[in-house]
Amino acid sequence: MKKLFVILMMLLALACKKDGNIASENGQQNDPQDPEYPGAFFTGDYTSPFKTYLGKTDKEIQDKLDDLWNHYFKGDNNSKVYYDSGTEAYILDTNENNVKAEGMAYGMMICVQTNHWEEFGKLWKWAKNHMWYKGGDLDGYFAGIREVTGSGGDDMVRPEAQMYFIASLLLAAHRWDDAQLKEDAQYILDKMWGNANHKLFNEDYSIITYMPQGNEINFTCPANDLPAFLEMFSRWSTTNTDKWTGALSATRDHLYKSSNAQSGLFPDINNFDGTPRTVSYYSNATRYYVYAMRCAMNFGADYYLFGVDTERETRMAKRIIDFFESDNYQHARFNWDGSNGSESYTLGERGCNAVACYALMGEDGYEDIIKKNLQMAWDAYYATGQYRYYDGLVHYLAMLHLCGSFRIWKPGGIA
Repeated sequence: MKKLFVILMMLLALACKKDGNIASENGQQNDPQDPEYPGAFFTGDYTSPFKTYLGKTDKEIQDKLDDLWNHYFKGDNNSKVYYDSGTEAYILDTNENNVKAEGMAYGMMICVQTNHWEEFGKLWKWAKNHMWYKGGDLDGYFAGIREVTGSGGDDMVRPEAQMYFIASLLLAAHRWDDAQLKEDAQYILDKMWGNANHKLFNEDYSIITYMPQGNEINFTCPANDLPAFLEMFSRWSTTNTDKWTGALSATRDHLYKSSNAQSGLFPDINNFDGTPRTVSYYSNATRYYVYAMRCAMNFGADYYLFGVDTERETRMAKRIIDFFESDNYQHARFNWDGSNGSESYTLGERGCNAVACYALMGEDGYEDIIKKNLQMAWDAYYATGQYRYYDGLVHYLAMLHLCGSFRIWKPGGIA
């Protein structure tokens, strides 16, 4: 059944191929060289599983997207995380009352995927003015934390934020045909390998670092493995394309190795061979904790957007969804092997695990489980109060995938 599903998707890819090939960044025609995989990047089919599995209408899906936007970007001080200061805007970590690089990058990605140009521009202006280093030791990188005034905080780089910044800039440049955004994206892409003092990826392993400095270059956080983004970088970067391509392959391998063979869970921090890594400053480093839930969204997104690594991503999806089924979706935090469950299943996990279910579509015996996970993501409360920032935004990103609104915008504004 699964093989038939993949074959049908590949035939759909061929049927959906456009007569006019899309030009790459350097003016070459790149689509004829693309392999015929079943991902939305090739087919142009971003149909929401809320529609195909839950029977939601286009209007209901758009209303859900509008509700999310109005809650987190236009709501009151108990719901919103977007704060407009006139010509600039920032995403507030409402727990620590500061501005984090990943929050800014998440916000920019949400804006480009929901076609909110004005808000995107204000967020990018804030990040450029207060976080982005253009020159000096951290050339091309973003400070990890700033106070709401734009000063203070700390300069430690958050690699996931770097990935989201680059991806959102590339997609925005294509969607809105903006030459300056493309130039900014290409500058950062170059410096991720070209900064002599700081490399985003460990050059011996081609895997993203926990931080591109000190001993942190020798291990990583698997939640920072974003193969769908690396597909974009390897196709559209004007520099270091061989390194981006190598990182793409290594990242898919590392994400798979990081999935526990029994539980399917991922550790928050691990080694390049996929095993959990203990660090002195984070007691939950070896556990499936606050970062690790994003891994399910990362491989699920790669599955439906590109469809290049379907067998392993389906295996990962079966492991982790079977595990949460056995736990009846009661707990949020576990040891890597699935023992010692604690805390309640979270809003972010509802979203991320539903995205993982993309890799189960067409699998015998999983239809009801897919529907269950999609329904949990759809019905989920919107986060309010002090802790709304992280869980709320992770769920929001997942809902973009599930609503068919997370698209790979190509040069020329085509998705």
